[in-house]
Amino acid sequence: MKGNRTFLERAMAPEVLDQAWRRLRREHTPWSVTVSRDALEHHLLAHILTCRQEVLDGSYRPQPVRQFTMNKASGGRRIISAQYLRDKLVQRALLIVLEPRAEQLFHPDSYAYRPGRSVAMALARVRERVRVGQAWLVDADIRSFFDSIPHRELLQVLKHFLRDRTAMALVERWLAQGAHHTSLLRSRRGISQGAILSPLFCNLYLDRFDRALEKENIPFVRFADDFLLFADRRARAEEALGFAVRELEKIGLQIHPEKTRIIRSGPAVRFLGERLPAPP
Repeated sequence: MKGNRTFLERAMAPEVLDQAWRRLRREHTPWSVTVSRDALEHHLLAHILTCRQEVLDGSYRPQPVRQFTMNKASGGRRIISAQYLRDKLVQRALLIVLEPRAEQLFHPDSYAYRPGRSVAMALARVRERVRVGQAWLVDADIRSFFDSIPHRELLQVLKHFLRDRTAMALVERWLAQGAHHTSLLRSRRGISQGAILSPLFCNLYLDRFDRALEKENIPFVRFADDFLLFADRRARAEEALGFAVRELEKIGLQIHPEKTRIIRSGPAVRFLGERLPAPP
């Protein structure tokens, strides 16, 4: 680890906190349950320094998240958890130091929530695969992805990634107080969709799935929980779908049956909001 400092020590460095605050300073979110956004401005430095010291001495505890419901485009409702600015600052600072490490691990065909990557780049990769003859698609979606990630398995992934006991203790607190539900076996599932670190956790958790596809020589493009698998024949696409189902089940996730299909690429197929090309 850089300079033998923990991730939290690096995240609480003045230059990192300054960078994190610059990303958040235009938000109107309250600082905490008891400190409004206006009150924060009157004692900004004091509040930030107090927060920093609490993180470093281990007394920091996350604030309760504010929860809102939003309608899903496909029907039903989704719970969105909103953090207070104090917790956003700590998570943003930690993301700044963790992201470069994660980027060294992630598969090049994963595009969501990553610096320097975009929907346009993912679509360019899709068009490239179709152009070379991989025009049979498994157009797939993971059922209730953020709500279904099992905490036990996620924590194992994060422990292996962080190798930092102090950071893990804080991550466990964030996961415990975020949006989640408990299964029949009383194991916690689900991560907060509104938390700054959740997209990073999403990609870290699905990296095993990406690598399994790569090892099986199944071309893919993944954008968070939406992904395409590519094949030159329908039979191979069917095999790829079966493999993906089994690999996701190994990590406690399921394909959404109503949002998953095998289809030949063409203008009738949309991915990330864009029509896909017909094969040459």
